Amino acid sequence: MKVNWVNNGAGPTGFSWESGDDFNSITGRRVEATLGEPNYKAIWWLELAIHSARRVARVKMPNGSASGFLIGPDLFMTNNHVFEDKNDAANARLQFNYRLLADETLAQRDEWQCDPDDTFVTNPNLDYSIVRVKEKEGQKAGDVWGHLNLHHGASIFENQRVNIIQHPQGRFQEIVFRDNQVRAVKDQFIQYLTDTDYGTSGSPVFDDWFNVVALHNQRVRDPNNPDRWYRNQGYRVEAIIADTGDLIPT
Repeated sequence: MKVNWVNNGAGPTGFSWESGDDFNSITGRRVEATLGEPNYKAIWWLELAIHSARRVARVKMPNGSASGFLIGPDLFMTNNHVFEDKNDAANARLQFNYRLLADETLAQRDEWQCDPDDTFVTNPNLDYSIVRVKEKEGQKAGDVWGHLNLHHGASIFENQRVNIIQHPQGRFQEIVFRDNQVRAVKDQFIQYLTDTDYGTSGSPVFDDWFNVVALHNQRVRDPNNPDRWYRNQGYRVEAIIADTGDLIPT
């Protein structure tokens, strides 16, 4: 083992040098390979992502698919443009664990039905719909898959990172967590660079601690070039909570 390399990094003769300073100008310590903004993540970050993904489902409808997530033991949220009315919710199936395993086999999908006659709340101005999920075999969906807590109190700021667990184009569950900076924070919505696609509508937008900070709803045109999409957008959970009163559990 080259102990000096382990502690201090390789010397100039240990690699092909392409110019530049190999010392940090602030700390005076030798620089290894942190290039620009640090991208390190603790392994628990991956555990949190998997834990959160259990609460996200593919919304399968007769004419397409979207995404959504549990916000209570038997309450499910997606976009208003996904569930515009009770009929949309009644005809949908919520498919949890719709994903591929590491060995490229299918995970065991778990399908649930909505009960909009019990509870259905929607607001097209904030593009959300919340619906009750029917019990199955004496259990609530949240008993099996858990739910995401929207009352976490975390704030979101420009240049933070946001990650989206989603079913783009109805595919098996995916996560986007690179090139994902927040670019605008308004009272009701945030805009970000995190990738989305058709089928992502209704996905939870997570901060880097996997608090849900927004409900993804649309892409945004560049005001300087109407032929170009330049951001994605989601409505902030604070605005949705304020609009729903006591419906969303703490």
